[in-house]
Amino acid sequence: MKGRAALWLAGIALMVGGFAVAIRGVEQNNQLIEKLVRTPTGCSSTVDVASAGTYYVYVETKGRVEDLGGCDNDDRVYDLDDAPSVDVNVRRVSGSDIELTPDDSVRYSGPAGVGESVARVDLPDAGRYIIEVRSSDASAVVTLGRDAAIENNPLLRAAVVVVLTSILLLTIAIIVTIRGRRRARTLSGTVVVYGTNESEPMVTWAPPRPEDRAPPT
Repeated sequence: MKGRAALWLAGIALMVGGFAVAIRGVEQNNQLIEKLVRTPTGCSSTVDVASAGTYYVYVETKGRVEDLGGCDNDDRVYDLDDAPSVDVNVRRVSGSDIELTPDDSVRYSGPAGVGESVARVDLPDAGRYIIEVRSSDASAVVTLGRDAAIENNPLLRAAVVVVLTSILLLTIAIIVTIRGRRRARTLSGTVVVYGTNESEPMVTWAPPRPEDRAPPT
């Protein structure tokens, strides 16, 4: 009984914990999308990179860009059916260009914006970089940042593992509970023993279970 209860408690606790981690992962991903540096066409932005690594260049189809100042753009909201073609250049503040590799494998969607990657770039050092955007479509907006795909979020991946583990434990708990109830029903029939003399044969009898009785004719 104690083991059965422990399975139920562990499964429920893991299920609740898994969903809590998943909610935190979604919040984390939305914050990542919100913090992406947005650059409209005809403008350049300075990006302060905290660590070296792989970053992605995205073209947004839905979102908001603020007036950057010094650029021919206004604070505006955009919602496009298709991602416009863009020409993006990433360079160090010192002036040397960073090579971009075409990559359309990452997509993100959140309250702050919707976008899809067009390239990735390996930034060799932490520091400041400049991103320049050009496009024949005046509505084009480009963002630069880490992998923002929600399915690649580490917390969400951990949540999936936790939830699947909880489902396994709950499944085992259900099976154990069903077997325990069947065993209890089997042993619940009263056994009547006739004969008190040890020399006499022992006859055992138990009342039939309701499901074993023939239906009335």
